[in-house]
Amino acid sequence: MKQRIRRLRFHVLAVVSIASALASAQQPAISASNPDSAVPPVVTYSGTLTDLDSKPLTSVTGVTFLLYKEAQGGAPLWMETQNIRPTKSGHYRVTLGSTSSHGLPPDIFVSGEARWLAVQIQGQAEQARVLLVAVPYAFKAHDAETIGGLPPSAFLLAAPPAGGATPSAASSSVTAAASAITGTGTAGFLPDFTGAATIGNSAVFQSGTSPTAKIGINTKAPATALDVLGQGTIRGLFTLPAVGTATSSGGSKSQAMDLKASVFNSTTGTAVPQTFQLQAEPINNNTANASATLNFLFAQGTAAPTETGFKISKTGILTFASGQTFPGTGSVKSVALSAPASDFLVSGSPVTSTGTLALNWNTPPTSADTANAIVKRNSAGGFQSGRITAIASGDFGLVGESDTDPGVGGVSTSSSGVQGSSVSGLGIFGESSSSFGIEGFSSETNGIVGISAVSAGVLGVSQGSQPTASGFGPDGVVGMSSASVGTGVVAINTDPSGDAFLAINQGNSAGPAALFIGNVTVAGNLAKSSGSFQIDHPLDPANKYLYHSFVESPDMMNIYNGDITLGENGQAVITLPDWFESLNQEFRYQLTAIGGPGPNLYIAEKVRNHRFRIAGGQPGMEVSWQVTGIRHDAWANAHRIPVEIAKPANERGFYIHPELFGAPPSKSIAAVHHPSVNKGMKLVADKPATGRPTQR
Repeated sequence: MKQRIRRLRFHVLAVVSIASALASAQQPAISASNPDSAVPPVVTYSGTLTDLDSKPLTSVTGVTFLLYKEAQGGAPLWMETQNIRPTKSGHYRVTLGSTSSHGLPPDIFVSGEARWLAVQIQGQAEQARVLLVAVPYAFKAHDAETIGGLPPSAFLLAAPPAGGATPSAASSSVTAAASAITGTGTAGFLPDFTGAATIGNSAVFQSGTSPTAKIGINTKAPATALDVLGQGTIRGLFTLPAVGTATSSGGSKSQAMDLKASVFNSTTGTAVPQTFQLQAEPINNNTANASATLNFLFAQGTAAPTETGFKISKTGILTFASGQTFPGTGSVKSVALSAPASDFLVSGSPVTSTGTLALNWNTPPTSADTANAIVKRNSAGGFQSGRITAIASGDFGLVGESDTDPGVGGVSTSSSGVQGSSVSGLGIFGESSSSFGIEGFSSETNGIVGISAVSAGVLGVSQGSQPTASGFGPDGVVGMSSASVGTGVVAINTDPSGDAFLAINQGNSAGPAALFIGNVTVAGNLAKSSGSFQIDHPLDPANKYLYHSFVESPDMMNIYNGDITLGENGQAVITLPDWFESLNQEFRYQLTAIGGPGPNLYIAEKVRNHRFRIAGGQPGMEVSWQVTGIRHDAWANAHRIPVEIAKPANERGFYIHPELFGAPPSKSIAAVHHPSVNKGMKLVADKPATGRPTQR
């Protein structure tokens, strides 16, 4: 019993000593005139301040401390804000309650319930709450003069009386008070109140000391820093951070997550661990498209896990290991190839597992007039072919004329429907009085390809004034695509000084030279005299159009804007897309208060790591912001748009729009650069009665 009393005295005196140590740096000495100073209503707390990128903060920073009843949710029981000057490593030490002459409210800890402390750095979200332990709960006693209802002196060992006198009554009262709490504990276990006045071992065990200490829950032999025997639940974000911070010379992987199995190997007669591992790994470090992938690794035994080849990109694209196959549930068992025996030889058919199907001509291709050599004619003399190539050195590569159907119609499921090539004339010429002059259709690639060394690859001229029977026109060229990745018209010029696409309307000036129904992609610079959008008028869509002009700039400028509400500190952090600084540079800012004046609004932190911070406003104020940047991506850096340039020698004296300067159409720059178009149109105009144009 005496040993139990001594142990209790030690614990009680330790609590009093800790409370006294906390009080010594912040409170006046205990005296008769200041009896409440025995237990100062304050708590010392230390931590580290970092910015949004986990880098230490070293300047004076506002920090708000909040006490809660619950680990999550609920309203704070108490809060205060202090201006903290951390060390160079971001560390700080504060005294909670020091901003008030009354300190912490004395009734916060009276109930004996747990209290949770949250920290919120200025401009950041509230951090995860931590449980307050030990000394702060001494407030339940209100002051150190009453511990368990007795003064501290009641727990001090009295000096033995002189001459071996018997213990005094005060000494007896100490023994009586101490005996009120009973129980035993084992070294290494955190103590637990097993009853109102009894203590024992908790489920938490610690071996070793920091920084190599190991904590076990439901086990007294922890193998790692935290070893839990049993199930676990995390009611919040589970984070495995990067093992370091990336530099220009290398990225940093995440901490890995291991999933282990154990199998018995009959050869070695031992159990062999099987380790599967998930780990985030950097790719393209120190580039404009730096990113990461989630990788799958494996190892068995004591070997370190290595890459399996399976990984997932940031957009969810899967990369499989070499040799990956997929099981199927289909009923196809074999594939066969058939063809007319009179025309073709078939070999390798059918294929039931693996193999090659082969097809060869019975009669090989020849320039002679040989039956079944390349084409199969019908009873009317017509023929069908997978592909026709017509090459002419001085005339038309292919001419097609029809009064009712397309002059030239080409259909292909994998290659070009119609392709014509000419070194001096028109690659393809087709004419029809009621339908398409040329029609090309392909389910896989180009419907029509026209190539010419000196004239137009494909020239479409319409001289009519009414729509055709097909519902089109009068249109020079119509390009259509119904595929999800197809394009109606593709125009490519490999000479950077020329144009990929030219459209001319010589009729009504109000009509468009080109009409695109759908998306238009320009892989290069789009030069124009002006630009606008045209939509059906929102108030009268059936009878009117609405136009707006494009916003122009001498720089390759991008504009970003939005609205945000300031927090309790009158500040807000605006997060931009992660590609923002890879695309833009030379940022400019504008801030406008909404609903009231905001003369003190300012940019507290410029754009860095696709974020910037505004400050100087009132809490709850709504602010409209705008940021502009100049493009500095690879294309922009290689193709800066000059603001003013002199016309080249062959364009001097010519105009984009000669009619605006009183000049004739012959002074058009289009006529300088595209004489072949005029030549092609002249060929059509000179077409004789036979329907075939005169070659020039």
